[in-house]
Amino acid sequence: MTMMTDGAAVLATRSRTLAIGLSALLLSIPPISHVELVPDTDSLFEAIEENGPILIIVDTALLGADLPETSREIRRLSPDSLNVLLSENVAEFRELVYHSDDTVIMKGTEPARLARTLEFLLNDHIVA
Repeated sequence: MTMMTDGAAVLATRSRTLAIGLSALLLSIPPISHVELVPDTDSLFEAIEENGPILIIVDTALLGADLPETSREIRRLSPDSLNVLLSENVAEFRELVYHSDDTVIMKGTEPARLARTLEFLLNDHIVA
């Protein structure tokens, strides 16, 4: 278990385009001041332990069938962070919303709406 570091976020994805765009968006949202990009689950777990992030965003395409196990491990390593899953499609989104304890957001969400949602969730999460 790690201590949370003010301003740190971890983004797990293999998509370079998603990583670049979402990193820029995250850095515009207070209190995010640093985004650690990781391409796989081993790097994800290492980044969580090293950074103590307040926000962890995971592209579900990275996880496949390991999604439930990985989500549990993320919560174990960083129980106080806000965890967000980026869903591939509507069917997966519905399944995750129903079965996951994490926040689920559809890929393709308009950037301004995504920024507002994440800012609201972070403010609510940090205050709580």
